[in-house]
Amino acid sequence: MTKLNITSGPLKGAKFDLKATPFLVGRSSKSDIQIKDIAVSRQQLKISQVRDKVFLEDLKSTNGTLLNHEKIAPGQSYELADGDTISFANTVMRLDGGSHRVSLDEVPGQQHTDSLPKERRSQWAGNLELVHKVTGLLRQSLKIDEIIDKVLGYLLDTLPRIDRVAVLLFDNKNGEMKRVICRSRLEPEESQFVYSRQVVNQVRKDGTPIRMANTDHEAPDDFKTAMSTLQIGSVMCVPMISNSEMLGAIYVDSIRGPYGFREDDLLLLESLTGPVAVAIEKALLASRLEGSLSSIKIIR
Repeated sequence: MTKLNITSGPLKGAKFDLKATPFLVGRSSKSDIQIKDIAVSRQQLKISQVRDKVFLEDLKSTNGTLLNHEKIAPGQSYELADGDTISFANTVMRLDGGSHRVSLDEVPGQQHTDSLPKERRSQWAGNLELVHKVTGLLRQSLKIDEIIDKVLGYLLDTLPRIDRVAVLLFDNKNGEMKRVICRSRLEPEESQFVYSRQVVNQVRKDGTPIRMANTDHEAPDDFKTAMSTLQIGSVMCVPMISNSEMLGAIYVDSIRGPYGFREDDLLLLESLTGPVAVAIEKALLASRLEGSLSSIKIIR
């Protein structure tokens, strides 16, 4: 019988038989596997068993789902094989007793970790570690600047192609930028941090991520002059959304030339925005509560 073994997270050590179809996993009490973790969506994912095949689908979760350390597209079904790992938030689960993976030639687009070059497997491990580090911020009591500084450091450590990275916080009441916290691989005396306001404004307007692998070819005509002036070869920017409100964005670029970022880099960045937004909201709430308490006068 096919089983799900939870190897990390709040339910570490638990094992579940895949009897029901579909098999729902999430924070909701109606889930077949309920995981009480703020970084887990109410409906995180669905696992379905059709005869001897098992399929995984991310239910458009806030923070995304990883299959064998790589983020999957929401709303699409992925066939699972014995030994595959499913990761989200702080939870990792392994499928045991599923079918063996068939030849890659028989399933176009499907790749198993062992069939990939060693450097790609190493990158996936680094990406998974990054996701765990960021979601781990939810368990810490940190100020907003401390949270953002850690996130910037994690990104620079994990993605060597990043030259400059920033977290931008929006003030949705007056439409202005509330705060910009940034880091650069260049020494401060060599380069003052700048970013493409056009890219950030476009992300803020549309609420969708942007990735330009080669700004010379992909940037709109009205962006190209600024891109050339700022020497931006490739750029990514992803909105941070929590409870339907856009709190800000994560911005990264490379000035060493084009093709600095791949599609999976954008997926990785998207998977981080949810827990970062939640951590920032938590810090904001704590700050407001602290301010409220300090203003209370005790009458004796």
